[in-house]
Amino acid sequence: MKRKFHKILIANRGEIAVRIIRTAQKMGIRTAAVYASDDAGSLHVALADEAFLLDGSTLSETYLNQQKLVQFAKEAGADAIHPGYGFLSENAAFAALVEANCLAFIGATPEQISLMGEKTQAIDFVKELGVPVIPGVRGAVSDIIRDISGLEFPLLVKAAAGGGGKGMQIVEEASGLPLALQQAQRQAHEYFGNGELFVEKYLAQARHVEVQLMGDGNGNAVHLFERDCSLQRRYQKVVEEAPAPNLTDETKANLHQFALQIAKASKYRGAGTIEFLVDERENCWFLEMNTRLQVEHPVTEAITGLDLVEWQIDIAAGNGLPLKQDEIQACGHAIEVRICAEDPQHQFVPSSGTISAVQFPDNVRWDSFVGAGSQLSPAYDSMLGKLVVHAASRRQAIADMSQALYLHFLGGIKTNQSFLKILTADDAFRSMKIHTKYIEQKLPDLLQELEDTRGVISPAVPAIAYILHHFYEETTDENKFGFWRLNQAFELDVDGKICQINVRKHKKDYLFFIKNEPLAVNRVFYNNNCVSFNLNGKKQDVFWIEKENLTEIQYQTFRFELKSKQVPGQVSLNRQSSKLNGELQSRIVADLFGKVIDVFVAAGDKLIKGQNLLVIESMKTEFTIQSPVDAVVKTIHVTKGKIVQDKEILVDLESQ
Repeated sequence: MKRKFHKILIANRGEIAVRIIRTAQKMGIRTAAVYASDDAGSLHVALADEAFLLDGSTLSETYLNQQKLVQFAKEAGADAIHPGYGFLSENAAFAALVEANCLAFIGATPEQISLMGEKTQAIDFVKELGVPVIPGVRGAVSDIIRDISGLEFPLLVKAAAGGGGKGMQIVEEASGLPLALQQAQRQAHEYFGNGELFVEKYLAQARHVEVQLMGDGNGNAVHLFERDCSLQRRYQKVVEEAPAPNLTDETKANLHQFALQIAKASKYRGAGTIEFLVDERENCWFLEMNTRLQVEHPVTEAITGLDLVEWQIDIAAGNGLPLKQDEIQACGHAIEVRICAEDPQHQFVPSSGTISAVQFPDNVRWDSFVGAGSQLSPAYDSMLGKLVVHAASRRQAIADMSQALYLHFLGGIKTNQSFLKILTADDAFRSMKIHTKYIEQKLPDLLQELEDTRGVISPAVPAIAYILHHFYEETTDENKFGFWRLNQAFELDVDGKICQINVRKHKKDYLFFIKNEPLAVNRVFYNNNCVSFNLNGKKQDVFWIEKENLTEIQYQTFRFELKSKQVPGQVSLNRQSSKLNGELQSRIVADLFGKVIDVFVAAGDKLIKGQNLLVIESMKTEFTIQSPVDAVVKTIHVTKGKIVQDKEILVDLESQ
């Protein structure tokens, strides 16, 4: 039945909620948002026509509370619910509940979600269609251990009812299987409400290639080409691009055909993605189907010029497929990177804090939910947004992404931008000689390159930007540099190293003398938290924020901390010293914020170096804290379920 929705409730949060709201507004559809208390300041709440508070402190009480979501949709007078991705987007029971309450579910049918969301059923279904699959077994932990004898190691363990990398682990030998199954089962229960697992043969050198589908629910379907998502870390996609490079037309045609077979045979409704593994010889294996919109859908939108959320809404309203297959064209190349609140120079631990500034270049797409003042919560994924570029060629898209990463700024927190810059400049990525384990295998080299690149950056540009930020102002008095007279000497502390700078006017330039080397600066321009200037004829873009007793500068994606006794409020910094140096040998201190999900030791236990103490979950990632030395547990300051803050004391140790 064809109809038009007047209001949609979005059963999600973050950037996907913002994404859906923007399309709904474009279509003239009103929106209702839901939010947990720690999301009250999120952009999706501000953009929606109305918003409902989800009482509670856990996901099961808030974004996974099916009854409450449906209740709010009915109270809002909504026609439909859009689940976004993650959370309940692939929950067949939720889709059925929505439809049982006379609301449209903007997604696949409950039966399709059940069929394709459960991995073994999905594999059995596609095998009947002649689609090649990877051998594996499924079930509870005891079932898998009993039936595993027919498979060769290494094996991949994953949740049967979910995706997104949750619960996925590679097991190299039989001795590691029980623990991997236990950990995967716990995550499967937590994230998907279903502890069933799937174990399959692990393909070490394969690429991850997926086909975007749209089906009308009546047996008609089209593909919107393919994406490569091979660059992954901890089974989370890091970089995505469309179309997939370095595949033959024959391989692409096979992938499209396999995907359409599945969609048409299941009479698929809405947006879906068929994921494949493709080996070095371009053999293809069905991996899974995601019965929802994907995080990486913007690259498909970029090359096709289509709005996939608009298609979802039209299909759910009974209006069929907007275009036929031969009417859909791919143009150019698109690349997306996921900007995450994590510190790549410190084992990618999640970054906490308040975002104090957001800037990005005009010629890119930035899908996000954060703004100046956004407070990050450890309860959710670390992804803050997606930076997307579209160009005529892959080569140009890579160049544009490099520039976009330089000109993107999220002040107040650490992000993975510098790592993404190194990764997208890597020769293997540029030549597309990568696979799903590439980052893991090359991580030490990539991190070393990150350190080397950071180490050779001259402090001159951050130092000049600091002076321009604090002391420069446009003036017609040639004897003045802001409120300091020219020929002024500046002494700056740049990351703990003293930098002496003298400034004087020379014709139309300011000359900055650093180690007696003159650097000519002109064409100074300010844009919010960015100061741009020409340095010896080359344009520089530098970002800044003020933090307690110092100024943080971002230059070429790297962060620098600067201070000066000539800036009020930064004088006392030189007197600061660490108060914990003497105690750290006997204390385990949290270096991230999050929730304690398991404690393995008790007071009085004797430990060996490297022994697991506890597990902290932060931004949907588990971090195992280990003993740094042989010791005895003196005191445990945390319990299972406790929320810990950065630098909080976890465990006291004493010598054996």
